[in-house]
Amino acid sequence: MRRKAVIVGLSLLAIGVSSAITYQAMADDAKASGAPGEQWPTAFADEFNGDQVDKSKWSIYSDAESDQCLGNQGNKQLEWHTWDSLSEADGHLTITARKNSPHSGYDWSSGLITTGHACDHGPDSAFAVKPGDYIETRLKLPEEKGFWPSTWTWNGDGSNEQDTYEYYSDNPRKLYLTNQTDKSGCEYAADADLTGDWHTIGEQIGPDKTVWYLDGKKLCDGGAYSGDGALLVDMFVFADIPPTVDKASMDLDYVRVHREG
Repeated sequence: MRRKAVIVGLSLLAIGVSSAITYQAMADDAKASGAPGEQWPTAFADEFNGDQVDKSKWSIYSDAESDQCLGNQGNKQLEWHTWDSLSEADGHLTITARKNSPHSGYDWSSGLITTGHACDHGPDSAFAVKPGDYIETRLKLPEEKGFWPSTWTWNGDGSNEQDTYEYYSDNPRKLYLTNQTDKSGCEYAADADLTGDWHTIGEQIGPDKTVWYLDGKKLCDGGAYSGDGALLVDMFVFADIPPTVDKASMDLDYVRVHREG
């Protein structure tokens, strides 16, 4: 996800990911009523039931971000990450991007949260996902064009990065699901606008293969996962399709990692 920004609308063949698949084609293969990993014990979770971000679990600093661990213009990101971009209330975490010139060279502020590889800035209790874990995010995606949310893993150099999803908000019907180690996965094309409701996006990362789910339905398979890595959630501002608004938000209901006991 972060080493190769995908320009929306280009064929995924350009980055070695399988071609777009329609909802009907996936429905034919979606036998399960839910992801098996949902039933496993919880190794990590944030239900966002407080009144501020839990800094024992999350940091906004990441060594995936080349500019002081808070920005990365080289990855087609326009935003600088700030704590002020994150608000927690009513059982949700809201990440808000604003065009407010938060730092020299950056017109936008927005949010990234990570469980590790945080450049000596926490979190107090770092967490790493491991092969076989099931990662699940329940969220409401932004409607406005120009934003690039994702949930992904990072081990410090990106050598085993897994993208639970990437979403480019100029196309509200597509998700990009990618194992970056071997460029396996798929591009999901929904029948309806994905921003119209809450969705649960899941990914079982190995050990033998990666499997992606949307709202309990299997979408596709990918390659194996090895090693470990921090878990990240972000709302990047996409340089290739700059927003025409000055503010936009996404909401997170929860982030969970289940691990087989």
